[in-house]
Amino acid sequence: MTAVEHDWRRTHAVIVAVEQYSGSDSWTLDGPVHDALAMRTWLTGLGVPPENILLLASPTEGNKAAVEAADRDYRPADGHIIRKVFMEELRSLDADRLWIYWAGHGVQAPGGRWSLLYPEARDRDMRGLDALNLMTLLRTEHLPKKGVDRVTVIIDACWQALPLRTHMMVAKPDELATKPEINSAREIYWMRACQPGAVSKNQQGAGLFTSVLLRQLQAASAGGVAPDLDRVWQGVQDEFTRLGREEGLRQFPTVHISRGDGNGEDIPLGPPRSPLDEQQRRERGKLIHAVGALLGAEPGRAAEVVVGLCEQFTTEPPATTPPSAEELVDWALENPHGTVTLLAELSARAPAQAPVRTEIRKACHVLQNQWLTRAEYAELTGLLERLGQRGRCDVAAEARALFGLVELEFHDPVRLADALEELLPKPDRLPQLLRVVERFAAVDDGPVAAELRAWSLRCAERLGLKGQLMERRGEATEYAEAVKAAGLAQDPGAPPSGSRGSVQIRLHPSSGPGQRRAYEVWTRRGEDVHALAKVDTPAALDEIQGGLEALLNAQTYTPDTLVEFFVSATDLELAVHQWQFAHPVKRHLGTDYPVVMRCTEFREPQRHDLWKRRWNRVGTAGTEELRWLPGHMDCGEVYRVVQQSMDTPGALTTAPSRARADLFNACLFGGVPVLLWHGEAEPSIAEDELRELLGEERPLRSLPQRLRELRSDSDPYKSHHGRHMALLWDDPHRPLPDQLDLSAP
Repeated sequence: MTAVEHDWRRTHAVIVAVEQYSGSDSWTLDGPVHDALAMRTWLTGLGVPPENILLLASPTEGNKAAVEAADRDYRPADGHIIRKVFMEELRSLDADRLWIYWAGHGVQAPGGRWSLLYPEARDRDMRGLDALNLMTLLRTEHLPKKGVDRVTVIIDACWQALPLRTHMMVAKPDELATKPEINSAREIYWMRACQPGAVSKNQQGAGLFTSVLLRQLQAASAGGVAPDLDRVWQGVQDEFTRLGREEGLRQFPTVHISRGDGNGEDIPLGPPRSPLDEQQRRERGKLIHAVGALLGAEPGRAAEVVVGLCEQFTTEPPATTPPSAEELVDWALENPHGTVTLLAELSARAPAQAPVRTEIRKACHVLQNQWLTRAEYAELTGLLERLGQRGRCDVAAEARALFGLVELEFHDPVRLADALEELLPKPDRLPQLLRVVERFAAVDDGPVAAELRAWSLRCAERLGLKGQLMERRGEATEYAEAVKAAGLAQDPGAPPSGSRGSVQIRLHPSSGPGQRRAYEVWTRRGEDVHALAKVDTPAALDEIQGGLEALLNAQTYTPDTLVEFFVSATDLELAVHQWQFAHPVKRHLGTDYPVVMRCTEFREPQRHDLWKRRWNRVGTAGTEELRWLPGHMDCGEVYRVVQQSMDTPGALTTAPSRARADLFNACLFGGVPVLLWHGEAEPSIAEDELRELLGEERPLRSLPQRLRELRSDSDPYKSHHGRHMALLWDDPHRPLPDQLDLSAP
């Protein structure tokens, strides 16, 4: 689709921007209107008459004036108006070109559909337009049979996969087209901000995808020519590739192109394949010979293999019929996971064939650094998405425990899958990824975990390693039984690993007199998260104690279950570990459970790399590595001290009460995850008592349990120093349970 002279007066556009939704405030977006108006300005600047542009908008109050200034005749982007425009008003269009732009929330609907949410969508009733069906509509009688020979569709919205409970609230999206196609020759260029299951990023109040795309469109349309969309897309691809390389961005825009030949094709995002080095050239030759041998066993097999691979690869197959082994290998190299998928396809069509030799699998690893087939990889990322952030956190925790991995990004299922796949299998050994899956699934024992076990078994069968997998599965089962028998603690004295066996309590800041607070309580074991209470009416602290006592008494008691209080920075010194329970016997919360404080006010898990880096040291460090912070330092001095060593896992202090607020803030801002302090006593006495707690060199991970034991010793003696010590234990991999969050479009 090359740049040519074009009469822009024959171009029409439908532009949709949705910012304000019927759901809670977290649904509101600030950006789609700016993006939509920028797209409109580009079109009118090229000569598209304003009356040829239909603007449908649901702006925030702050952006309403901008919409009215641009187009006083704009209409609301309500569902019934959107349906009317696409199903009725485009029928009589007299145009050569049609541009469609949509910015707003998008979610993955049941059945894998893509729902572009209407403004009337709310938490328990998410209604929207079926984006995939919209493409079908463009070839039906809803557009004139003649004319409109090219349609360009741009969607800057998430295709976000939601947690399972929320996913069930997504209504089946509206399918606007039910009629058969009448113009399959119409050219369609469909540009999408992200892949299925992914999120579209915002940057400085604008959609990143729209900003990049508009820069390319403006450059390609200089002088009023119709832009060469292939070149535009190459520019978008290059910029996102650069952002991925330099900034770690994991957003991958996609495009679907139909050049008047029916369904068209998806074009993968990614830089051109780099030239092969000397070793890769040798491995490519080895792979060609292996593929040739597999093909030679049965004449005519190459054509059958091509048919199977066309369902999985996105690039054009070899033109030669039948293709040679060399052509098949090079086609596979154009597609992620291609070489392994090629070998799997060849092996699947020859059941009697001997398993693929180890050196051939090695060739695939050298060429693409991957060992999963495309189908296996897609299924894995989908299952990790369904686990939710908490479940992925647990998977990452098992990988850290098994193989000592310290940097595992679990927020994004694709990045987690990539990192785990990079643990390449040793020759004739079960891949580490499958061991991680088996360990996680044995302990979690949820529905998604069961599907992961079935997935890992199919992978092992393809690799001819079913026997090894079953041995590891038995070991994982024994491990899970030991973990559960030990009260969900991985080793003596350690707090519960990952996120299993925990009670998480959020205390909101106090409002009004009497230290009254709203609060919420969850229990969590692996993927299984249960909300126990949500008290919106502020309650006094003694009322919260009573409510928490009743909730804990109703749960199965395990003394190693970690109790985490999430509070604001100003509430870190609440002595919640001293809270007294009366039933069934008099006791204190901190003596029956390891109790720790949490505060994430000054750090975002996705961005605060220093916080995660320091926390990764906690698993292997000893208590002697905690940094002493003298009480005479001000906030700036504390911050400079904690920044001196990026690998310091935590700190401890004897600072008096009047100085602790600044010290807390400096440590939180500096990414310190572990902080131990003494609530009372003179600094010299407090230091001696803290040293007694630490004792000789101990694993730092045992500190919550050790503090609990010391608090237990203090029960008969009210003045015992164990009652006055508190611990910040801020694990970035154990956040609060997910809220419905649609703050990204």
